[in-house]
Amino acid sequence: MKLPPILGALALALAAPLPAQTPVYTLPGETGGPFTYLTVSQGTEYADSAHLAGTDRVLDQAVVTVYSNVARQGSVTLSFYTAVPDENEYEGPVGQPGVTPGNLAGFRPSDTPLWSSGPLLFSFQDDGSNNLNLNELVFSGINTLVPDDIFWTLTFTDISNFSDGGAFGPKLEDAALLGPVGAETDPSRFYLRDPGGEWIPVWLATNAPPTSTLSIQLTAVPEPSAALLGILGVAGLIRRRRTA
Repeated sequence: MKLPPILGALALALAAPLPAQTPVYTLPGETGGPFTYLTVSQGTEYADSAHLAGTDRVLDQAVVTVYSNVARQGSVTLSFYTAVPDENEYEGPVGQPGVTPGNLAGFRPSDTPLWSSGPLLFSFQDDGSNNLNLNELVFSGINTLVPDDIFWTLTFTDISNFSDGGAFGPKLEDAALLGPVGAETDPSRFYLRDPGGEWIPVWLATNAPPTSTLSIQLTAVPEPSAALLGILGVAGLIRRRRTA
């Protein structure tokens, strides 16, 4: 049976793989500008945030940039949370020193993550230039639908050759230089989670870039239903052209 041209085109479109490799947005993790690293304590969960463009996006992959001054091994957990209003009133600024707070200044991570990698074992390379070596930690197969406003968190555990506050931790970039496409980092509070599970705001030391954000590269793809609607929309345009 011969299909009408419009149905044939639609069948081919539906048979074709969805554009899973075409990012909806990418939030870069490298700027080439000034940076420092966030000094961390093991077992503490640290949170930062971003506002993402568009809708119906599935988070696909994240790459976290970590520096280390010696060869190490350890576990890292990456998690994603929705942003919820922070009803607490704190003394001090709502953003980083000398920075106008962003849209998420009054928000904190939710209590339960949207997705968590669980502790994954990584090896960190030894001395590079300036006694710090770049390590890119890749978290793949996240496959989680995320809203416009999200927090991501990092937790480091069982890190060898490390004392809390040592020369090791996630890279901090100047958010003003990130220039993301379809996403906007937020120069508001960092948070950490205390042993009781409560989110506590953290203000960075003055030696950090003035609009610091944890260096992370996020890549998302269209949600399958959104991609299907796009295909049907194209098919409708083809049909209108043929009947015009």
